[in-house]
Amino acid sequence: MNWKSIIQIHNKNYIQARLGQIEKILKGQENTLKRNPGLMGGKLGIALYFLYYAKLVDKQEPYDHGLELLSSVFEDVNNGFNYHTHAGGLAGIGVVMEILNNADLVDSDTNELLCGLDEYLYKRMIHDVKEGNYDFLHGAVGLAFYFLKRLSGENSRKYLEEFVEELDKIAIKDEQGIRWISELDKEKRAKGFNLSLSHGLASIIAFLSKLYSINIAKEKVFELLKGAVKYLLNQQQDVSKYDSNFPSWICETEPSKYSRMAWCYGDLGIGIALWLAGNNTNNEAWKAKAVEVLLQTTKRRSVKETGVVDAGLCHGAAGIAHIYNRMYNYTNIKDFKESAIYWFNKTIEMAFHKDTLSGYKVHRVEKHGGPYENFAFLEGIAGIGLAFISAISDTEPAWDEVLLLN
Repeated sequence: MNWKSIIQIHNKNYIQARLGQIEKILKGQENTLKRNPGLMGGKLGIALYFLYYAKLVDKQEPYDHGLELLSSVFEDVNNGFNYHTHAGGLAGIGVVMEILNNADLVDSDTNELLCGLDEYLYKRMIHDVKEGNYDFLHGAVGLAFYFLKRLSGENSRKYLEEFVEELDKIAIKDEQGIRWISELDKEKRAKGFNLSLSHGLASIIAFLSKLYSINIAKEKVFELLKGAVKYLLNQQQDVSKYDSNFPSWICETEPSKYSRMAWCYGDLGIGIALWLAGNNTNNEAWKAKAVEVLLQTTKRRSVKETGVVDAGLCHGAAGIAHIYNRMYNYTNIKDFKESAIYWFNKTIEMAFHKDTLSGYKVHRVEKHGGPYENFAFLEGIAGIGLAFISAISDTEPAWDEVLLLN
């Protein structure tokens, strides 16, 4: 893809200064980083920032710091770290190394580096999917994503075919389409159908479309994909009543009509999943529906309509801006560019906390401790920085595949 910078010179200069500030702040977090090697909340996600920042400014020092963080991650693995998930564990580590290698940001033999993880992650993947834990961030879909990125692995295709078979076994199929049941609230023991990109149906749709594009169990994958899209589209609701095209989930005991503007839940993640499904299967109707849903979201700007109160990738302004930036680069539709710029400006405005060097905090209600600093990828300044880099750089942000955005 010929990625296009979207930010004009005035804000570009401001953002470059802000990125340099983020670099200095992250370098001062060595003790914090030692406690967590993972992608979404730890060293690995911060390494992504340093490597992309180094490419942007063409300097060796931040690149070397990123490599040091990667080396530290693998020291943790060699010392017994064995948590398995995409969000915080070995699967995410493998995915990031494959992405960095393919983007020529590191030069490593990933097959040699990662092959020792394969059997363990395969067993965890099959265990999780049989238990009905298909969650992208914390369950089987995230583990299967590891094998999708590890196609050079000796057994990766076989493992993925087995995953599809097991996913098929736990699917619910009827005239509404195909879906998979989730535990929505542990305390209330509420179960239903999660529609989100972070934990639910949208992640399965995006992932299956990737499998289809590389000819893994193609007939079965397309059957599941077609049925899942059918079920999803059957849940579309009157946006004039609820602000959103889709609810967060479907559950009789815990109904949800409104959904926020975010990567994790709501129309943005669902729209991207539909786009990927359409693009990877050459289905123009699905692509058109994705554009329709996402264009409608560009009209949502107020806090009441969006639920946006902080800046992180997961559910904040930078994540929204980056999704629109992605869609502009996919489609060349000007409304997406204008919305990306609007939300990048909002991200700049949200650096208002005077008791932090970066100005950014994650929102939390006062009874739970109030807003707090976060340095990591998913909710913190490393992710905000990566979104800013993608706004002012001509380098495609391959990193966002860890969020199923490409």
